[in-house]
Parts: sequence; C-alpha cells; structure tokens
Amino acid sequence: MDQVRQYSLRLHLLSLISIPIILAGCLVGAFALWSAYHEISEVYDAQLSHAAKVLLQLTEHEVREHESYEIELGAERPGISHRYEKNISFRIWKGNHLVTESQNAVEFADVNAPLGFSDQKIGNVQWRFFVFLDDRGGITVEVAERYEIRAELILQILFSFFAPALVFIPLLLLLVWWGTTRSLQPLLAVSESVDKRDAGDLRPIDAARIPKEIMPLMRALNRLLQRLEGSLQREREFTDNAAHELRTPLAIMKMQTQVLLKKAGDVPACREGLDNLEAAIDRASHLVTQLLSFARMQSSDLEFRDLDFSRLAENIVGEYFAIAAEKKQQYDINIASGVRVHGNEDALAIMVRNLVDNAVKFTPGKGRINICLKEDGALLVADSGPGIPDNEKKKVLERFTRGSKTQEMGSGLGLAMVKWTCDLHKAELSLSDNEPHGLVVTVKMETLPSSSKMAAMDAFACRGSRGLPNYAQPKIREKSCPEES
Repeated sequence: MDQVRQYSLRLHLLSLISIPIILAGCLVGAFALWSAYHEISEVYDAQLSHAAKVLLQLTEHEVREHESYEIELGAERPGISHRYEKNISFRIWKGNHLVTESQNAVEFADVNAPLGFSDQKIGNVQWRFFVFLDDRGGITVEVAERYEIRAELILQILFSFFAPALVFIPLLLLLVWWGTTRSLQPLLAVSESVDKRDAGDLRPIDAARIPKEIMPLMRALNRLLQRLEGSLQREREFTDNAAHELRTPLAIMKMQTQVLLKKAGDVPACREGLDNLEAAIDRASHLVTQLLSFARMQSSDLEFRDLDFSRLAENIVGEYFAIAAEKKQQYDINIASGVRVHGNEDALAIMVRNLVDNAVKFTPGKGRINICLKEDGALLVADSGPGIPDNEKKKVLERFTRGSKTQEMGSGLGLAMVKWTCDLHKAELSLSDNEPHGLVVTVKMETLPSSSKMAAMDAFACRGSRGLPNYAQPKIREKSCPEES
C-alpha cells in the first residue's frame, strides 16, 4: 500500500502567504536599491558639474590675465573642515599648465581624464571625475569624488528602509501564523470532539461554528455517520432477532436429545452419535447466548456508575468453583478488596466471566488457574492451557476467531467481547505467554479513590465456597500475581 502523504494545513497557508510577502519585500528592496543608486548618482554628478562651474567662475578672471598664474591655497583649517572633504578633489589647468589643485589631488599625478563624466581608478580607490573645458579661455577644471561617498549614502538610505522591514516582516509572519491558527481552531475543536467519542456514538457532528469552506465535508461526514448508524442498527436487530429465534428450537433439540439418550440406553453406536449431537447443540446454544449478550450491549445505551470491581470479580469467580472442582483444577486467587471503577456493571461482568470461562475451559484437568486483581485496577487471568501463538494474539480479539491450538468448543466471541468492553471503558488489554505454557490476559482499568486497600482472600474463599461439598472444592490458595505483559 502506498504511504499516504500528509501535510500541515497551517504551514501550507503560512507558506502561501509569507513566501509572496518575502519575495515582494526582496523585489521592492532590489528596486529601491537600483532606484536609490540611480538617483544618488544623478545628484552627485550634478554636484560635480556645479562645483566645476563655480570654480571656473571664481578663478576665470585671474587665470586669463596671467599666462603662468598660479593660485596658492591656504593651509587647511581642521576646525571648520568636514570629514567628507578628503573624498572630494579638484584641479584647475590653463592649457597644460596646472594653476592650482586641492591637497588630496596630488595623488592624481598624470591622470588625464576625458571631458565630461568618467570613472577612474587611482591606486585602490575608485573616483568619479567631471572635466569641464572653457573654450574661450582655455581653462580646464577637474572635479573628482570618491565612490565610497555614494555607497555610504546608498547604504544609509537602504538601512532606513530595511530596518523597519526587518521588524515588520517577522511581526507580519507572526500575525499570519496567529491568524491561521485561530482560523483552524473550529476544525481542531471538531476533531477533538470526534476523537473523544465512544465507538458507539454516531451522533451528527455539531457544525454550528464551522467555516463555510469545510461545511461540505461536515455534511458528508454527518451523512456517512447516519448511514453507518442505520447499518449498525440493522445488524444489531438482525443478530438480536436471530438469537431470540434460535434459542427456542435449540432448547427443544437439547430436550429431545436428552430423551433419546435415555432411550438409547447402552447402545454404543446410538449413544456416541447422540453425545456428539448434544455437544453440538451446547456449542450452538453458547454461541447464541454470546451473540445475544453482545447484541444487547451494543444496541442499548449503557449506564456508567461507580461500582466495586473487587466484589464483582469475587462473585463471578465463585460461579466457576464447581466446574473447576470437577476438572480438579487448582485456583491461585488474589483479589484486592476495595478496587472501585467507573463503568457499566453488566459489560464488566460479561468481560470477567468470559476471561474466567476461557481459563477454566482451556486449562486441562489438574491444571492451574491464577486470577489476580491488583489495587491499581490490573486484572490478570493466567491459565496453563495450550496458549496462543504470538502471530495469533491480535487475530483472536476479532469476532469468530479462535486460536489454532484450541481443541475445546467455543464461539470465537469471548475475547472479542472482552476487547469491546475494554475499548468501551478505555482500559488496556494485552495477551502474553504464561510460563511454562498457557496464556496471561491482562486488563488495566482506571480506578477510583478507595478507602480500603487490603487483601480479602480469606473472606472470599469462605464466601465463595459456601454450600459446596468438600469433594467439589477446587484448591484455592493465595499466591502472588503473575507477571504483567
């Protein structure tokens, strides 16, 4: 079977919303970077052009009057200088004669930049040059600026743009996560409500606060639950009616068989066939009884209440004293008193009765049965019968399935009813091997607070054996509980 691919709807929605936001932010940032770089370049180029023209206007008169006139610049005054001044340089030429230059233009040396704007690399520094030639006076003005001024300004502008975005985008993603989580709360609430339902609760799902986008799914599920409830109801009615209809003819067949057995007398051929017929009728009667009990439990609304699980177990174990004594089986019983649980008494009684019945039925003569109820609500029933192979332990919990080693007659419903009752009471059911051979069935019930937690085996042994002759008593003794699986 192909593995079902699962994904998170919340993460899917978050990715569908957040990825476009992040991509849009990156595109906006890239456009802002390009636009800022272009506009800043235009502004700084305009400043270079303006600075060159201003220098020409300030020096044009003196340079024209003197052929070899040189302008001496005064010493720099650090107190009124700006840190960006070192990034701006200029030179003024009269033909091929250098009239004047800024102090940081000395490193230009023999750099001969073309007219207009150009980029020049001097040393390891990239410069932006603007060269202006006055044709009338033969005066050339060079103005240069380091590119790092432009890069610094661009970074400052981008930082002022992206700094709020670095806070805004995570906050936006957090709001999207919160919004998607809140939007999915009704769906999660419905899932939790359905998950807490019992197996027999097939009521329609309440769709009062369900988003309209998933209303078609809710309606489809409710229609499915309605069809499933109708199908189960028809199945229960059929099982119940069939069981009722079969009990009467089986009882008549049982009575007629017993009459024929008395008439057959000592005829071996007839008696053997009638014995087999009686055994088959008993098996069919047992199956009908199990089916009827199962159908009644499933079709009715079971009432839960607080009850004494210890007393219930004691009473049921007492019902099998005579059968165990007839097979000369040994009882090892340890039932803690005061173990209280919240559940349905009839269902729990059927569960315990099936466990004890299986143990007595499948344990051979002179075998050992260990029944233990611990104070923590763990019920263990161990037998020394043929056991169940590991590969069949899960299968025998299904209806009409019996272990391959089983020789005794049975309906294959006992453990299925036990499992159904455990699921109904949210109890844990496990099967394990009993050493050296046999089976241990463990049922862990959730207990209620109890005031008395003491062993009650002596009182139980006296109460359980009352009214039975001595030869009919099975061997009963207190013993430690078997190991839990």
